[in-house]
Amino acid sequence: MIGVLVNKTSFGILAGLASAAFVGYCVYFDKKRRGHPDYKKNIYERRRRHRKSSGSSGIPDLTDAKSIESYFMQEIQKSEMLITDGNYERAAEHLMNAIVVCSKPGKLLSVLQNTLPEEVFTLLVYKLNAYNMNAQRSQSMNEGIVPSLVVDDGSVE
Repeated sequence: MIGVLVNKTSFGILAGLASAAFVGYCVYFDKKRRGHPDYKKNIYERRRRHRKSSGSSGIPDLTDAKSIESYFMQEIQKSEMLITDGNYERAAEHLMNAIVVCSKPGKLLSVLQNTLPEEVFTLLVYKLNAYNMNAQRSQSMNEGIVPSLVVDDGSVE
């Protein structure tokens, strides 16, 4: 009976010592890693690379015309591919992204109305109305004004 208690007690002490040694090992090497002369430079470079890689698929820099143009063309190409695959919902989302950054959205909408299948254009108009309503709602909440309803009169511009 005492042999079993000694074994459980010694096992508990051994497990505690092993845990303390592991935590000490982690703290020691973390301190050594942070104390390295190039640590901050490496962190900065890693974050910069991550921002650069994630920025290519996100919203473009609105001050750079070249990045806006490439984003616009990328969204149009994605929507064309999705339309051929039959995924109209996602195609309308990508078309909406292209319209948002377009300098002349009215002309683009009139071209799209003539070239897109009717289902896709209807979804696109619906999504644009929802986008406009959300934009007005958030703007009115910032200004403290009650939002007005957006009415679709069927016109393109």
